Amino acid sequence: MKKQIVSILAVLGFVAVCGTPAFGQDLEALAGKWSCLKTNEDGQRYTQQIEIKKDKFTFKLTDKDGDTMIYAEGDVKLDKAGPFKTMILSNIKAGQSAGQIDPIDDTFTSIYKVDGDTCLLIMNFDKERGEQFKPSLDVMRKAAPEKKAADAPKADAPK
Repeated sequence: MKKQIVSILAVLGFVAVCGTPAFGQDLEALAGKWSCLKTNEDGQRYTQQIEIKKDKFTFKLTDKDGDTMIYAEGDVKLDKAGPFKTMILSNIKAGQSAGQIDPIDDTFTSIYKVDGDTCLLIMNFDKERGEQFKPSLDVMRKAAPEKKAADAPKADAPK
């Protein structure tokens, strides 16, 4: 469990990177779901997914079958550090599912760059966090927006 929470925090670093132009435009560009397929040190594939809505984020780490292994949520704030755009994740709650989360006493700051449907995230450079939170560069892809029921064509609509 402790290893999973540490993994959650690493992902949160990612979220921090992804998640003000100033920052309002970037926050708009970051709104939605972003994901990245990764492989752990044991060769197992997993997916990191972050969803940003306004100034909030939700993070999920799922296995190859789509089962949630780690879940986190909290606040996201965009800022600037010299020439770099930063994402700050704070007020983080994490656990194995949305129903099993506890506050995490840490803040993650990541460097990010958004280009269309791609987000480059540099995580875990803000401070030393141990072996489980090694610095990383992730390329996240934005998921296509989900269609609302009102947008779907109606079966009995006139042609």
